[in-house]
Amino acid sequence: MLTIDNLSLFKDDKKIFSALGFSVSINSALIIRGRNGCGKTSLLKIIAGISDATSGRILWGGEDVKNFRADFNGDTQFIGHKNFLKPELTAFENLRFYSKLSDTEMALDSALNFFELQNFADEKIKKLSAGWQKRVMLAKLLACPATIWLLDEPSNNLDKDGKEKLYGLIKTRIKEDGLVIMTTHDEMFFDLGHRLNLEDFEQFLR
Repeated sequence: MLTIDNLSLFKDDKKIFSALGFSVSINSALIIRGRNGCGKTSLLKIIAGISDATSGRILWGGEDVKNFRADFNGDTQFIGHKNFLKPELTAFENLRFYSKLSDTEMALDSALNFFELQNFADEKIKKLSAGWQKRVMLAKLLACPATIWLLDEPSNNLDKDGKEKLYGLIKTRIKEDGLVIMTTHDEMFFDLGHRLNLEDFEQFLR
């Protein structure tokens, strides 16, 4: 069980959200919604340990993750807007780099195959379209398996086939003792789990 306990975030002395709380268990997904600027990306980054909340706690299994942040991060995958791929390396080289860090190189071929990247494996990232670069980023989910997926607008730049693959992959992750927290404006993904609108927590800012 992942619990967000009374989380608040300030940026430049401005409150983004306040008194945010929810719990979500494995075998489920939570869809984070809200207009741009309401803190969706910031929330995922806080959970991932990339940035800090102003106040509040994140609990995993009832224990504050700050007590075991490295282990928690090791079982978490964050896919954000920013492209963390190295443009001068090929798709295969990028994925191999991350899979080596996770000691999961045996999953590399299946990750490439799932997102139909076989024909682009030896292409440098800088030569790929935004849609194919996004597939390479998402292939990290399979190349570096983790229990918790934190996905920020993961369907952006994907074509219909790519979205359908992603939808099926998330459903499978949920069934196989996974937990997915994602932001999206894409209605195709709304039925994957409960929805939480961050704008609902703006009432606490006044």
